Amino acid sequence: MPFTTLSSGALWGLLLMLLTFGTVQADSTAEVERILSDIRQDQPLPRLDYLHPVAPINPGCAAFEGRYGAVAIQVETHPDSPRVASLLLQIPGPDQTRALLPAVSRALGPPHSQDRRQSVYGWDWPDYRTASLHYVHGDSSAPGLTIVSLFYR
Repeated sequence: MPFTTLSSGALWGLLLMLLTFGTVQADSTAEVERILSDIRQDQPLPRLDYLHPVAPINPGCAAFEGRYGAVAIQVETHPDSPRVASLLLQIPGPDQTRALLPAVSRALGPPHSQDRRQSVYGWDWPDYRTASLHYVHGDSSAPGLTIVSLFYR
């Protein structure tokens, strides 16, 4: 009887964990889609409650950081301009590239290159504009990160 009770408890625990992961993954997808609709590359950065100014890395640029749900955000503007030059989104945890791909594709169009086995999707446009959706594996001290980035190369 104790084994049956233990097995039942473990099964319920596993089911709850899977449901929680599915909910977190769904939330991240909605969060990324919202951020990509709020913050558009080469458009003026709107005032957003979830972003705050930080010291810029490049001269003449403005930099912002923030968090929207589980997504960490970094934004930098073009020099001497309020227009967005780069956007970096980081979602900690397991690989979410396939779950996020439809949301990112709605904002950017279908990827121009992809390697599904490596969880890497890329976009390239004229004038050195590029974007990527990829996963960076973590180690025992840090979780992995699903990354969405838009930048100029």
